[in-house]
Amino acid sequence: MTHPINQTKPAVLVVPAGDGIKLWVPEEPPKNLVDGEGPQMSTYTFMTTADNTGGALAVVDTVVPPGNGPPEHMHDDADESFYVLEGEFEIVADGESFHIKQGDFVFVPRGTRHIWKNYTESDGRLLRIYTPGGHEKFFIEIGRPAEPGKPAPRLTVEDVNRAEATVVKYYG
Repeated sequence: MTHPINQTKPAVLVVPAGDGIKLWVPEEPPKNLVDGEGPQMSTYTFMTTADNTGGALAVVDTVVPPGNGPPEHMHDDADESFYVLEGEFEIVADGESFHIKQGDFVFVPRGTRHIWKNYTESDGRLLRIYTPGGHEKFFIEIGRPAEPGKPAPRLTVEDVNRAEATVVKYYG
């Protein structure tokens, strides 16, 4: 029996260190955000996307400044996995809290409400994996292209407005 597939077979993919789609991405804003005084944005580098993996996955190397992380959310279209490369993070998923550090791995299945934060005083770094891929399109819309050699900027009201409009577009 044959199964119709409208997808080309993905090719072997090698992503050299430092390559990928680099973005400055807003995380959860403080309650009283003042332009120029917001937290530093996180830096996401998408090493793979749905487009270059035949839809299989998206992998993002995520540098997270102290205190950063997204608001509580849920993905109905993808599982999200976390592997800590540097630092320590708190993940709350399905009502349980997990303190994770370098070398720890967490899998959060689609449909599970979750939040993650860097609660340390220094940058942390996560490898995040979305299965299947495609969720990276959301981040490309809410982020700004990262400028090589420059530190991530501080969060602005414009960044928050763009992120909120994108959330409405994707999730209603």
